[in-house]
Amino acid sequence: MTLAYRLLVSDIDGTIANSAKEIADVNRRAISLYRQSGGQFTLATGRSYAEAKRFIDLLKPDLPVILCNGAVLYDPSSDRLTPIAVLQRDVAVDVLKKLTGLCLNIDIFVYTSDAVYATQIGPLAQAGMDSEDFQLEIIESFDLLTEVPWIKFVVVADHEEMKQLHAWSKTVNHDLEFVQSSDHYFEILPPNISKGAALARIAKERGIPSRQIATIGDHLNDLSMLRMAGLSAAVANAHPHVMQTTDIVVPSNDEGGVAYLIHHYLLNDMAIRTQTT
Repeated sequence: MTLAYRLLVSDIDGTIANSAKEIADVNRRAISLYRQSGGQFTLATGRSYAEAKRFIDLLKPDLPVILCNGAVLYDPSSDRLTPIAVLQRDVAVDVLKKLTGLCLNIDIFVYTSDAVYATQIGPLAQAGMDSEDFQLEIIESFDLLTEVPWIKFVVVADHEEMKQLHAWSKTVNHDLEFVQSSDHYFEILPPNISKGAALARIAKERGIPSRQIATIGDHLNDLSMLRMAGLSAAVANAHPHVMQTTDIVVPSNDEGGVAYLIHHYLLNDMAIRTQTT
């Protein structure tokens, strides 16, 4: 039997995780069946390793996990974290200065490879935290973070402020990546960093053609990996632009969308190929 798509890559929040931030049994069973049929599975998330660890331990990915929206890889076979890129310190300091100068009611998080820092946390950021996974260190000033590389910024903003951040990003004269990863999260990453770029790196190292990769996601930070895959899927709760971009739309994250993708497209396609060869 031959799988047309021998690697499945899933986003976590809003995709394989339901609204309660749990992985439904139907998704876990489907992934197990996909593996038994010869498929490989991994995750791609904006979360740091600490934030994603619970899901990594539960799902036991076969290939490196894409963390921090492509800035960090975690290899479960060696238990090793590998930063792909970090923010240049002078650029990061300048961006931070410009962000604070906007005088918006926002919270700013600085991600390192293994921790998240903030100088304050407002109600919107607090409401969005998953207390079981999100471990935030409050510090007096980001100036104290001199010994560790900065991976990315996450800016927490409401709808109106988010529009202002998108407009502001077009005026920034640094080579950076800007992406909205949820309704309230706006991320600033090193240049040429994305889930898609990280996935292309993994696929090249493992000799997996993009046409044999299936990806599934829900938000704008997933677009890069959705566009490069042989089969792309959006869950029904996805951002409208994501649903317009993907090959297919499957049930929502609360309705076992990942399991639906596996049963109706990945394993079903395998069965068709088996019958015709």
